[in-house]
Amino acid sequence: MIRPPRAVFFDIGDTLVCRPKIGPGRRIAQALGLSGEQARAITRLVFTEPFASPAALAARLRREFGLGAGIEAPIAAIWRAQEVEPVEVPGATECVAGVHHTGSWIGVVSNIWEPYEVGFRRACPAIVPLVSSWHVSYRVSAAKPAPAIFQAALEAAGVPAARAVMVGDSLEKDVRPALALGMTALWVLPEAGVATESVAGAAAPPAEPAVIAALPLTPPAGCVVARGLREAHAMLLATLAGEPVSGAADRSRLGNPRGSL
Repeated sequence: MIRPPRAVFFDIGDTLVCRPKIGPGRRIAQALGLSGEQARAITRLVFTEPFASPAALAARLRREFGLGAGIEAPIAAIWRAQEVEPVEVPGATECVAGVHHTGSWIGVVSNIWEPYEVGFRRACPAIVPLVSSWHVSYRVSAAKPAPAIFQAALEAAGVPAARAVMVGDSLEKDVRPALALGMTALWVLPEAGVATESVAGAAAPPAEPAVIAALPLTPPAGCVVARGLREAHAMLLATLAGEPVSGAADRSRLGNPRGSL
């Protein structure tokens, strides 16, 4: 029997590119002197609705929160910053290219807003042409962990959930919702010794093994765990080739990953 094609979907922030520690909703709220509740509302807004420009977003926020004049400049500054802040995670291009070489469908499933997509495309120019489907939250009006964004990605790829893998850094937004739909999930943890990039462009300290070991690692059944994209790359290739997945010596501490697709 001919099996249907395989699909691998990648998250963007902290999976393929390093992201700022403070998201756009909170950054905008802080710049405008708004509350935490308003910051969460802005996050939902920018992640699930398209805005053509900073001015369009400012006009919407003015209506939503009764804001006065003078908000355009700080919003435009954050918008422009998000277009240049993404920095490729080491091994990202090699990982996506390796999966693409297997003939698998490559898709993106990510919670981002318009300027951050621009930044991702700038930071990862070799990845962009390998992606066959883009399901980013602001375009599809659905954000992870909502099933709708995953279901739309599966429909675009023309694969059943059982033949798809979701690769991401978030247990709650990537792993659990993918597993709930019957997909395989590859949870990418920080890689020891790899520096990330801060908002200001200064290198942050590399992740240390002791810090990583302290993470609350309780992967659910069916979740494959990788320490960084280099390990994820090898595990994906093995999984797509139908080989049992094996990992580091401490794999048993991380759970018992499911085998192959």
